[in-house]
Amino acid sequence: MIYILTGPVHSGKTTLLRKLSCELKKQKVKIDGFLSEVVLKDHKVIGYDLFNLKEEKSIPFIRRTGEEEWEKVGSYFFVPESQTEANRIILGGRDSDVLFVDEVGPLELAGKGFWPALRQVIFKPLTKYLLVIRINILKDFLEVLDQSNIIVFDIKNSEIFPQMIKKIKKAV
Repeated sequence: MIYILTGPVHSGKTTLLRKLSCELKKQKVKIDGFLSEVVLKDHKVIGYDLFNLKEEKSIPFIRRTGEEEWEKVGSYFFVPESQTEANRIILGGRDSDVLFVDEVGPLELAGKGFWPALRQVIFKPLTKYLLVIRINILKDFLEVLDQSNIIVFDIKNSEIFPQMIKKIKKAV
């Protein structure tokens, strides 16, 4: 089963996932994966950190400034070590009940970033996946997945949190 949380940029998707992961852990659901948490400096976004949900630690993930050889999408540079860590988390998350991936973006839609690792596991029904996908690329990504067992949750839905808990708990 693949669960997708969608919505626009800065709409609270990662905050909801943080809350959801805490609640699922309390209910003894084995979770793994990562969140992309915003990093601010002087009230301005300078990038995102990769927060490992299992180990509960962060590393730099995406930055507005970076090295020339780093992968770049739009105005952001991807820290190579964090891409390696994201791949490790995805490939190592097979033993979890739910694997969180925040977020699948244009880089993955183009077959890059952590998509090669995600592609290796997502089409196997061993684990439930909770992916964050921005609303503007959701349709394209659903075409890539081409699966019937997908449930999409929209962040705009005020009842989303209890609905997600109920659906995920029922499936694990």
